[in-house]
Amino acid sequence: MEELKPYNIEFAGLAQGTHRFTYRIGEEFFGCFEHSEINFGTISLDLTMEKESDMLVIDYVFKGHVELDCDICLKPYRQPVEHDHRMYVKFGNDFTEQSEDVIEIPSEARHFDIAHYVYEYIHLNLPIKRVHAGDGQEGSECDKEMLDKVASHSFDLKTGNTVESLAASSQEALKKLRFDKNN
Repeated sequence: MEELKPYNIEFAGLAQGTHRFTYRIGEEFFGCFEHSEINFGTISLDLTMEKESDMLVIDYVFKGHVELDCDICLKPYRQPVEHDHRMYVKFGNDFTEQSEDVIEIPSEARHFDIAHYVYEYIHLNLPIKRVHAGDGQEGSECDKEMLDKVASHSFDLKTGNTVESLAASSQEALKKLRFDKNN
């Protein structure tokens, strides 16, 4: 894909030492991945690559925001993204992932594609619980109309009823079932 081409770093012609790359990650990047949880976003990635004779040391620094769907009301909200990660790319015989931070690539390789790793690092650093928290209080900016709809279909564990008495209709359905011993 043309949008991911800049993430394929050609390191073979670079001198040993420090090299810096800057990326603007946005909608076109996330659109290249079929199951992305991110609707929209703008993240700057400052990448520093230290080229040594036997390895590459890559430091990723992410800063920006993404748009996610709230787990409570499903309304999109803005989630800040700010983290960094260090990866070691060793030159060896074959391509293997030795750990989440250590990758081995063939010594004859001339480039290293970071697109998949960028995608993973962003997603792995998103919160597990995704909710609006505009004034510091969880769910404070949720869509009130959607919350009312959810509440009307919620099951109350204490009473065993729903607002629309789903339990009563379930009981009626069970009464209509016939259990014949002969069948």
